[in-house]
Amino acid sequence: MGAKINVSIVVIAIYSLYYGYMSTARWSAIKRRSLRAKCAKESGDLETLQNSSPEEQFAVLVVGGRFANPFPEYRAQGILEFIVWKIFEVIRWNPRAGVPRDRTLLAELLPLFRPDFEVLFDTGNVVVTGGSDLKTESNPDLSPSGNASPIGLTSSVTSAVYYSSDTGSSTNIQLDSSTMADSWTPISQRYVMSARIPAGSQDAHSLSDASSNTTSSGLHSPIAGEATRGTVTSAGMPARDERLTITWIGQSCIFIQCHGINFLTDPLFCAHIINSYIGPKRLRPSPCQLEHLPRIDFVLVSHDHPDHFEDDTIKKIGNSATWIVPLGLRRYLARKGVFRVAELKWWDKIPLPGKERDGWEIACTPSMHWSGRHLFDKNKTLWCSFLILHNSRPVIFHAGDTGYSAELFRGISQVYGTGCEVALVPCGAYSPRWHLRPQHVDPAESVQIMIDLGAKRLVGVHWATFILSDEHYLEPKQKLEQEAVAVGLQDAVWAADFGRTIVVPYRSADEVGSGSDDDAVFRLPDASVSGVRRLRALEGRHTLIW
Repeated sequence: MGAKINVSIVVIAIYSLYYGYMSTARWSAIKRRSLRAKCAKESGDLETLQNSSPEEQFAVLVVGGRFANPFPEYRAQGILEFIVWKIFEVIRWNPRAGVPRDRTLLAELLPLFRPDFEVLFDTGNVVVTGGSDLKTESNPDLSPSGNASPIGLTSSVTSAVYYSSDTGSSTNIQLDSSTMADSWTPISQRYVMSARIPAGSQDAHSLSDASSNTTSSGLHSPIAGEATRGTVTSAGMPARDERLTITWIGQSCIFIQCHGINFLTDPLFCAHIINSYIGPKRLRPSPCQLEHLPRIDFVLVSHDHPDHFEDDTIKKIGNSATWIVPLGLRRYLARKGVFRVAELKWWDKIPLPGKERDGWEIACTPSMHWSGRHLFDKNKTLWCSFLILHNSRPVIFHAGDTGYSAELFRGISQVYGTGCEVALVPCGAYSPRWHLRPQHVDPAESVQIMIDLGAKRLVGVHWATFILSDEHYLEPKQKLEQEAVAVGLQDAVWAADFGRTIVVPYRSADEVGSGSDDDAVFRLPDASVSGVRRLRALEGRHTLIW
């Protein structure tokens, strides 16, 4: 017994010394960088000031052979906090996040939308077979106004081409109701996602009662929202080379199209993060599978956490796309047989492979988070965010996972400029704040990131996909919209819906004229003009045009 106690004391002592060293070394590096920047500003030394730019102040930091966060706002979390938190999760009695046990109710409150395959496949990668297996007649729960429900959208696109990296061949995937209809859930007028959460309530059944008695939907209700924002006909759809499309699959997995270039961020289509025995289980099925999407050109991976980097998708995509990843992930992909990889560190900027002449670039930018897929590999690989640029103009910002650091996000806009068309920022998995503040932003901080970046639009992601935190599962969407209203950006902020396709008109810098409404100068929320039009629904479908 005495020997076991002695061993335990030695292990605790070694861990304490290691943890203390890591924390002290990190803080020392932060202080040195901050002091250098302060002295440069006070002295006016241009050379020193240049060396204390955001790229220098927030350069990659390695302590003890592991990556570390060079942000003063970050608080390192030791194993003791992790153990205490897990024990607390197990022993508490209240249901977590208010998720209803009634799956029908959950489907009503978290609807899945059918991605707009007609828009997404406008890239030459689709094989169209006549007719449609997705008729409105198959949906018995259309709203009284006659708008098509997510599953009820009639489409001429019934098959897609998926390219296999293993064989080099293409496969025709049928998009019929037998394979996909079960994933799409029609919306009933009985429930709206903008329903208020009763004060102090963690019961989603209470939420449903409140919502059924609500006479007005919130700004971004999936039912009433389109009516209040107006609709446009298909003739109002921008051409492929004059639009961006954003389709949220779940968590931080987003299918993005820029001028016909296809990106997939933080791939995740599975029903469970780890496996069916351990979970966590997805609240709602993925609105589509990888095979249903157009061919992927680039995969952006922000870090290696299992809910952002799925092994099954790695195998399916293989070398058919270029993987753009932070330091350390090239080796992991190589073990999976994937070698078409661009590995970047913070502040690296490279032309998109194959798109050099078109002016497209990708910048690897910092984020405040951590990495690790197993028990002993914490921070062995880097984590990051990404900025897609066109002709040196910021177009799309993908935050991945991050806590909030004001200097960081202002620094990104200082280096690459403001006016980013869309910022894709997490808005969920933030409670309790004492535990999750260093690694996940809350809705108010999500909006603040948009302001710091000088972005035109914000799409909130990373919410209601899995239950990984304590806030009510519908709260991130509601709070994000409330925060946007509070700062006068309600037209420029949207909490994404599963599967719904959003279209953003976009023209490159050399195509922009001087008299168009789209060229209005973007201003921060203390000004009266944002230069962003209100979201409008495409007539006859749930696709939104911004």
